[in-house]
Amino acid sequence: MAENSILNLMISHHALIDALFSLFRDEVREKSPRARASLSELDWELKKHWFAEENAIFNFLPLKNIEIWKTINHLKDEHLTMLNDLKKFSESLLEIKGNEIENFYKLLEDHRATEEKDLYPKLDKELREEQKAQIISRINEIPINT
Repeated sequence: MAENSILNLMISHHALIDALFSLFRDEVREKSPRARASLSELDWELKKHWFAEENAIFNFLPLKNIEIWKTINHLKDEHLTMLNDLKKFSESLLEIKGNEIENFYKLLEDHRATEEKDLYPKLDKELREEQKAQIISRINEIPINT
């Protein structure tokens, strides 16, 4: 069952994103010349991750369960908020304040917790094995740096 787990696959994606964020945060604090490259890599991996979620998972699901539907809409809204934050970071990299980065991280962590505690375990439980296999196959078509 674990090899057909949406949760396990997405946890590995989340670990990569967390590592990239930590690198970016450290480089911004140190005013490192690598901060822009780190932000670019974080931005790219987040966009691929969100694409996978929204197109391989969210849009694939039959939304009969109102709780899951509400969770997905909430997560999509958070994707947009984080996308806007990343754009602001890119436009004013030298002016980013520590609290802005920490607020972004809090949102990222809350978002991750919602997915890992509320959404993906439900999907792993409620979806048929064929459905999960199709979702996992689609996600794996999107190269994520691991």
